Amino acid sequence: MYVIFTSCSATKDDSIPIPSSSRIVQPSYYLDNPTLVSKLQEMRKRIFDDPRALIGYRDTHASDLYMRTGKAYKDLFKNNYDRLKEGLLIGNNIEWFFLSGGYGIVHSLEKARKYQATFSQSIARQKNIPYTEKLWNGILPSICDAILSKFSPEYVYVFGSRAYTQFIKNTRHWHSNDNIRMFESTGLGGSSWLSPLLNKLLDSIFDNDVHNFNTKYPKFVKQG
Repeated sequence: MYVIFTSCSATKDDSIPIPSSSRIVQPSYYLDNPTLVSKLQEMRKRIFDDPRALIGYRDTHASDLYMRTGKAYKDLFKNNYDRLKEGLLIGNNIEWFFLSGGYGIVHSLEKARKYQATFSQSIARQKNIPYTEKLWNGILPSICDAILSKFSPEYVYVFGSRAYTQFIKNTRHWHSNDNIRMFESTGLGGSSWLSPLLNKLLDSIFDNDVHNFNTKYPKFVKQG
């Protein structure tokens, strides 16, 4: 099985309600340690209690919140999203997580709402929204390690700018395992660079061709 970490998106779509019969994931699904679950939930509440976070009122799956409008998901949404969502709902061999300035980390099938929060201090100042990088830095690496320990994936994939990938770089897993591939974007064109790479990964998983994907890319790939 594969664990995938990607970044949240600046634009968010909460227009797709969660069907009453649909699968919904709770943090206890991916975290066995009750202390980590409590810390995650407490931090989310602290951030969303800030009026600047502009938390919405409609629930949707995190995958729909981010992937329907996020630029980094453009190719994936066009070519593989329906197949991915179906696989996630029935519990296939992919566990997908989003690193998020508001949620910290959120499973693709968790309930999520629109919000405003960021790991970037400059963006926080420009938009007058909560700056959360320092808040999450003390807990997110431990949570990511706990997730990877629970699922013991064959391979781990990480996509995002340094503001997001830094949390994975601070995990024990990153320093002690070679079954991980990280794609770090830079600059204004970062999302456009990540978009086809994400789609290629999904193609390789669905076509049972992950070996060739892993052979093509080293452990760390930075946008040139």
